[in-house]
Amino acid sequence: MTLAEMERQAILSAIRTLNGDKLQAACLLGIGKTTLYRKLKEYGITDPLQEE
Repeated sequence: MTLAEMERQAILSAIRTLNGDKLQAACLLGIGKTTLYRKLKEYGITDPLQEE
C-alpha cells in the first residue's frame, strides 16, 4: 500500500467515523479544512460516505 493510499483511507475513515462531518474529520486528522478539501479533490472523493 502506498503512502497516498494510506492517506486516502485515513481521510475516508475519519469522515465515516464522524458521520460525514468534514470539519471535525480535519481536526481529528490534525489538518486544516482547506487541506482536507484539497485532498478530497486530489483523490477524486466526491461522497466520502459512499466511497470504497
